[in-house]
Amino acid sequence: MRSLLISSLVLFAAGPALAQSDFPEPPMGGQMSGPPPMGGMRPPERETLADMKTRMIGMFDRIDADHNGAINASELAASPGGRMLSRADMDGNGLISKAEMEAGAEAMFKAMDKNGDGVVTADERPRPQRPD
Repeated sequence: MRSLLISSLVLFAAGPALAQSDFPEPPMGGQMSGPPPMGGMRPPERETLADMKTRMIGMFDRIDADHNGAINASELAASPGGRMLSRADMDGNGLISKAEMEAGAEAMFKAMDKNGDGVVTADERPRPQRPD
């Protein structure tokens, strides 16, 4: 229980860093044609916790190249957004399990759902910091 609380606090504190997107911006006008960028890793305009967990587990399954149930450093390095995902390694063992990915998604969702309505919208998501 204590480690879950500590992990949640770490993720909450890392929120601004997690918000720095490794994902490309959508085309002008917000209209996207063709498949979603980054294989669907970009979050939708509105997302529930269940939706976020489903998206994150889908991302996990795409990154876990050897399908052993854990993402290792080389799989992260080969993945767009891997730098951001490395923060999900809550026990510091160098591997990210599905449980860690789900726990990270839940903590991130709770931190972003500012009005507590159970839906994260585009205006609740942190904006990437742009270099000056």
